[in-house]
Amino acid sequence: MLMSLPRMHTIEARVGVVGTYNTGKTVLLTSLINHLQDHDPDRFKLGSKPATVRKFTVLSPDPGWEAFNYLGHRDRLVNAGSWPAKTTDRSQFVCRFERSDWRFSDCVLKLYDLPGERFADALMLGGDFSAWSERMIAQLRNDTGYRECSRAYLDLIDRDDVTERELLQTYKRALANLILSYKPLISPSTFLLDVRGNLARMVPAEELAATRSAGLDAGSEFCPLPARLRTPGTQPFEGFRARYDRYVEQVVKPTILAYKSCTALVVMIDVTMILAGGVGMYDDNRMMLSTLFDVLAPGEHPLWGPLLRGLSNVLLPHRWRPGGITRVAFVASKLDLVHPADRDRLLMLLRRMTKKLAEDRDGLKYDFFNLSAVVSTRALPAVPGQPRTMIGVPLRDGHGRKLPPGPEQRFTVSQLPDDWPTDWRHGQFVFPEVYPRMPARKDYPPEQVDLDRLATFVIS
Repeated sequence: MLMSLPRMHTIEARVGVVGTYNTGKTVLLTSLINHLQDHDPDRFKLGSKPATVRKFTVLSPDPGWEAFNYLGHRDRLVNAGSWPAKTTDRSQFVCRFERSDWRFSDCVLKLYDLPGERFADALMLGGDFSAWSERMIAQLRNDTGYRECSRAYLDLIDRDDVTERELLQTYKRALANLILSYKPLISPSTFLLDVRGNLARMVPAEELAATRSAGLDAGSEFCPLPARLRTPGTQPFEGFRARYDRYVEQVVKPTILAYKSCTALVVMIDVTMILAGGVGMYDDNRMMLSTLFDVLAPGEHPLWGPLLRGLSNVLLPHRWRPGGITRVAFVASKLDLVHPADRDRLLMLLRRMTKKLAEDRDGLKYDFFNLSAVVSTRALPAVPGQPRTMIGVPLRDGHGRKLPPGPEQRFTVSQLPDDWPTDWRHGQFVFPEVYPRMPARKDYPPEQVDLDRLATFVIS
């Protein structure tokens, strides 16, 4: 019989999960909570021994945070037969538990879930309206995909006779074109996901531009301005600058500073979606990740960082200990959509895409993970020269239309390349979506791959 030793010290692990749209953040968190709450060391090996989780208790989230809707997300996976709805507001899950391999310490785990759309605003933190304008206009001018979507706006800002109304309307049409072209740099991000959590619908660009706001609301809109229109004391510069500053305080800082307070970061990359989307999607995701790392600045001084952290762990209550990201886990999600014969290639593609972001950071521990939080497919043996064949319940037909749940079917997936191609087109690689396979019994967590190894890395 397990016996609990007195716990004289609390280790607080603050784990932020980041990723662009549809990378599976909510699924990962739901599965992780299920496995910790209903821990079975034979199915979820936490630590090197492995450890047993005891006395799992759900705590209230920090002030100002919504509670992560674990029960609702799990119920949707089981009874609605669909993946959880995307994150539309910032939420947090807090729990306390004991581990059998931590003799005198218990753990308070805080999991942070924020909408990926807000990452597009990361450029705003630490910079003023002029700096943001320069970066945004440079991106629109110097990238072919962004330039084609915003050509009318770029032409407009070169004119002398331009009004605030024309600037805003034309910029919003550019943002609408970017959304419809699946470009991730939509800033201000409230044009895509407003402050009430309403996501922009895939409707014609003119309708999007007319119904969405480039700012906190319709009366607080702003857009980037070229240098010649940024003269102090003039309009629209002064108005845009004031609205930008309010936006940063109310939208950007709460998101980015929450992540900066974390001790570990889980960076989710949907390699299958990037391969399916073409080289432009790769470049866009790589740019967003690079910007996020520049803003979050993970790592610490290799000598003083661990010393100061160790002292704070000994001398300060866990709630008062300073944050700072010292661990980053790069995760290739949706492993179950890749044939087992190609999973080493998936990990290699993840490393190639992300390693440079971490290896230049002093005092940062990082690792790479092939992961499936909810395994929903089976694979048939690979036959040389034949397509990779999987078995699952298809979510969509060949035209992208959603199918009702039905029996399992065979389907083929693309073979992964040995390295990222220097160029490839949209649709060259195919990885069909499937329905989730989640046990109905609430105390029986789903089958997973590498989620336990990820948990061991970030909960420390």
